[in-house]
Amino acid sequence: VDATSAMILVKAEEPEVPELEIIASGWSGYTTWVLTEDGTLTFTPSEQQENGQTNLKNYWKVNGVLTLPWTDYSEIITKVVVKEGIHDIGQMAFYELPNLTEVVLPESAVEIRNYAFKNCTKLTTINLEVVENICEGAFYGCSALEDVTFAADVTIGDFAFSRTPVVLP
Repeated sequence: VDATSAMILVKAEEPEVPELEIIASGWSGYTTWVLTEDGTLTFTPSEQQENGQTNLKNYWKVNGVLTLPWTDYSEIITKVVVKEGIHDIGQMAFYELPNLTEVVLPESAVEIRNYAFKNCTKLTTINLEVVENICEGAFYGCSALEDVTFAADVTIGDFAFSRTPVVLP
């Protein structure tokens, strides 16, 4: 074999990607959630379903107080990732997360319930092109939200984008 036709194969080593530390985890409706040290709150569907769907839980204020399972970590949450298979984003699920800047929704997410992202003041952009129904006040007070991609046939509830710079379709 001469030098011009010889080929030397060198196996490149995979770079080590450190695993992120899990800060907290739990259940929300028919999903499990994990919060990692980088501020990412990830929701994964469980095998349990209601009416054939997997949804994030709806939350309510009790005596004027809203307690979410991730309330103690609200300051460090910067990103929410909802995995494929989850259909509804629960009422008040991400209410007033002060440092939330990014939301990743799956193609299966077709509804965002009342006040789900209310007052997430650092959220600037979100892709809602698969969401069919955006309920009352869903993004109310998201004052930095400027870039929104809507589905062609979306239904938008009252006050869904009040106190935001968003121009509705």
